[in-house]
Amino acid sequence: MFYSITGKVTRVDDNVIVVSAGGVGYEVVCSLNAIDELARGNDEKTVYTYLQVREDGVSLFGFASLSEKKMFLNLISVSGIGPKMAIQVLSGMSAKTLASAVVNQDVSLLTKIKGLGKKTAERIVLELKEKVDINIKSANTMDGFESNLGLVDFTSEMADAVQVLIELGIKKEEATRLVKLKALPTDKTEEIIRKCL
Repeated sequence: MFYSITGKVTRVDDNVIVVSAGGVGYEVVCSLNAIDELARGNDEKTVYTYLQVREDGVSLFGFASLSEKKMFLNLISVSGIGPKMAIQVLSGMSAKTLASAVVNQDVSLLTKIKGLGKKTAERIVLELKEKVDINIKSANTMDGFESNLGLVDFTSEMADAVQVLIELGIKKEEATRLVKLKALPTDKTEEIIRKCL
């Protein structure tokens, strides 16, 4: 529902920030790494978001980059890991370091994260090893996250557009085909998404 919010960070409290945009203050739960980046300076920031709706309430989770958001989405796909635990994991290490630990199957590094036991760390490695890549030379890799496009001629804007289309419910193959068909190398993510939809 909310893809991102652009505004000023007006309050920081533990792992929660308030982003003021359009006269509204949005309470956003973030990792400590994201807060460190988003709270720096006094200019407007874009916070990528994930909205969780449950019977007992609504929570908005925020990320400083798309790669962090993608890693968060990967983490919550692991059985037994919810959004709060995923934020805790991303507070313990960056998305890039986490991707490296998963690819190298470094369970001991993961267990150094507060609250993350050995069994959960092993499950993260097992379930995510096919989803992440540390080959940062690839055009499709952003901060250790592989977009799984398999297309070296894709720009990062195209990769982001494919990810958004997938989040909107379009199958990966169809999203990739649409972006390849409609997008120009100079297009921005929003423009590519508009063309595809």
